[in-house]
Amino acid sequence: MFSMADFLDLMQRGGPVMWVIFVVAWLAFIMLIERVIRINLWKHKAQRDYDNLLSQASFDEGTIANASSNASYSPVGVISSKLTWGEIRHRDDLVEQLNIQFAELMPKLEGTLPTIAIIGSLLPMLGLLGTVTGMIEVFEVIALQGTGEPQEMAGGISQALLTTASGLIIAIPVIFAHHLLVRQLRHVLTLTEQSMHVIVTKSNEIKDA
Repeated sequence: MFSMADFLDLMQRGGPVMWVIFVVAWLAFIMLIERVIRINLWKHKAQRDYDNLLSQASFDEGTIANASSNASYSPVGVISSKLTWGEIRHRDDLVEQLNIQFAELMPKLEGTLPTIAIIGSLLPMLGLLGTVTGMIEVFEVIALQGTGEPQEMAGGISQALLTTASGLIIAIPVIFAHHLLVRQLRHVLTLTEQSMHVIVTKSNEIKDA
């Protein structure tokens, strides 16, 4: 069984870069868990809102608010709660406000996904950095003691291999998980855009400009 002593020995053999990889990996893991929970909640709420909006024959400010599941977790609820109905006279006004609110909501929906993508591309480079520092140690041993100290050389080679492997092993699932989350987010955005279209076409007392 892999014990704490084995873990500390592995980190020591990997050198300082190994600790950096470990910290960055935990940050990526925490952000991925948060995004999985949040996006799946949004996905559920967005689908429910879209179905509720479709079931309405027509609606105004009040019925749109009732049709959205929860303004805190529903993209449609957030958008509709920020509409300034007193300034809406025509459908073009409604479309403009919906688009503005949707654009403002986009960074919140994406959240840490861009950061996760950066971490996914950063991890292999950290592994490469560990490889370079490990090989530098090897060549320093060779320069000072020649090739007659294989144990000293083995430490640098071990560091190079461990950091490279660790960077790749962690980066692959992070990049894959990021790809899956982006696909789920696109589904949420599609449902939100469709709900916005339903709001425009079924809104009461709003005429074309």
